[in-house]
Amino acid sequence: MSASVETSLKDKIKNSIEIPILTRCCFCFPLRKGLIALAYINLLLSLTVASFLSLYISFARTSEVPEVAAEYPRLVVDTVALVLEISMTVTFIVALHRKHVLLMKVYLYFEIVYSIIGFIYGVAFITRETASELFLILFQLMWQIYLAILIWSSVTKMERDDTVKYVRERDPV
Repeated sequence: MSASVETSLKDKIKNSIEIPILTRCCFCFPLRKGLIALAYINLLLSLTVASFLSLYISFARTSEVPEVAAEYPRLVVDTVALVLEISMTVTFIVALHRKHVLLMKVYLYFEIVYSIIGFIYGVAFITRETASELFLILFQLMWQIYLAILIWSSVTKMERDDTVKYVRERDPV
């Protein structure tokens, strides 16, 4: 068989889609340092939201109001998703500090899947305030796409820099 027949679907998709390679985070910070800062900010915000959500769950569990008590299962799912995000963010921070490409790829794939599931989940549970909630859902999705492109750029840069090493040779004088 010829080589063109044996090309896989992954190779066809990879050759047909061009993802931009960014060199700066938020157009001003170096890529790796900006990703580290964004990862720590994400960790802080996720911990804050998880703690407030846990407090609200304890309130909803003992509440006599039927609307609040009906939210309890959804709140538990949200908390579990946040705990998963916190653990993956810690993994991402470790990967950034150690320059570990495989862990960064794992986080990149997690971020893509988590973003898609989060978008579907957010659209499924839209309430009456659809305009503001839809804006927040779309803003979050665009921000996560930007972060995925930043992570992809960092992984590509690390793989490229790891394979090409320039060594300065000295004259034996």
